[in-house]
Order: sequence, then structure tokens, then C-alpha cells
Amino acid sequence: MSRFRNAVVVLAVAALLAGCSQGEPKAAPELPARICWGAFSGPEVNRLLAPAEKVSHTARHFAPADAGDETSCAVYADRATSFLAGAELLGSEGDAERELWRYPDALPLDVGRGGSVRNGGATTYFACRPAASLTGSGKYLALDIDFTGVPDEAKAQDALPGLLKDFMAFAERELDCA
Repeated sequence: MSRFRNAVVVLAVAALLAGCSQGEPKAAPELPARICWGAFSGPEVNRLLAPAEKVSHTARHFAPADAGDETSCAVYADRATSFLAGAELLGSEGDAERELWRYPDALPLDVGRGGSVRNGGATTYFACRPAASLTGSGKYLALDIDFTGVPDEAKAQDALPGLLKDFMAFAERELDCA
């Protein structure tokens, strides 16, 4: 009878512990030290994401060389896009400015030309003629960052300017902008 009672006690304690862990918030997903072509700090992005069971990220090659070339990187928390960074090489400053019009409620941000921050995202553009350009048609690089489903919007808004600066510095180095 004591073995049965011990087994019942062990099962009861296990059930209580399982119940406690279900009520606790999930841990934040873990990202590598550098993500999205190495442009961003994984821990910095990680602290802004919603808790999740699984996190993953994908990135297309970062090599915009001529007008119309674009690339993106996405971080997924439980298979939902939580962080998205994109870059597009544009042929004129007018094209770059039109990209900014998509966000009429954005606030100005001193990053690049026409930098702005909005609820859940930031964008900018800057003059860049990539060294690898074959046609010389790309003259301005537009950068965009978006967060979705973040648990603390204020923390994300505070981090966006720094993330956009990091993205711009990375892009200038990577493309060897003239």
C-alpha cells in the first residue's frame, strides 16, 4: 500500500507542477547572436518579441545592386511573422519619398533621409550606388523594419531608432555605397 501511496503522491506533485508551469508565461524565444545578414543583434530583437515555443528566421541574400532589387529577412515566433526587415534599391529620390507616404501617421526620425518611426515600425532611405551595380540604375536604398504582436509596444518604439541606424550602417558597409 505504501508504494501505491508514494506513486499517488508523486503523480499529484507532478500534476501540480505541470499546472503551475502552464499558468506561467512562456520564455522568450532564443535567437542567434546576430540575425538578418548579421545586421541586427539577436538578443536585442529577442527581447522585443512575444513569448513563443519556437522561433526561426529566414533571410534572402542581401545584394541589391540595381533599381528594383529588394531583399528581406523575417523572424517567426510560433510560425507567425514577428519581425521583418526589408531593403529595396530605387532609381530616384522621388521613388524613395513615395515609399514613405505609405505611413502618413509616422513621426520624423533623424536617420538617413526622411527617416520616420510609426507604431510598430520604422523606415528611411539614403543615397547609395552599390559597388556591385551592373547598370548604375539604383541610386537610393529604402529600408523598412516592422514588428507585429510585440508584448510591449513602448519598448519596441524605443528600440526602433537604434535598430534602423544599425540596419543603415550595415547596408552602407555591405553594399559599399558610393
